[in-house]
Amino acid sequence: MTGQPRPPEDGSRPGPRQSDGLAYLSYMIGGMLLYGGIGWLVGRWTNVPVLFPIGMILGLGLAVALIIFRVTRS
Repeated sequence: MTGQPRPPEDGSRPGPRQSDGLAYLSYMIGGMLLYGGIGWLVGRWTNVPVLFPIGMILGLGLAVALIIFRVTRS
């Protein structure tokens, strides 16, 4: 046994790999950090502090959309 998953014999798609969960988690954390940081910077510049949590939620939503796109495409 080589440790590599065998392709399914019925022609269906293979299941998720072991590293997929950490990749999806990093997408979500990275999206929150990037867009939350942009929201924080713009919020400090315009004196509108509510842009920080809006940016974090937007980043999380975009990360989830990216994950859904990647899972359904493969």
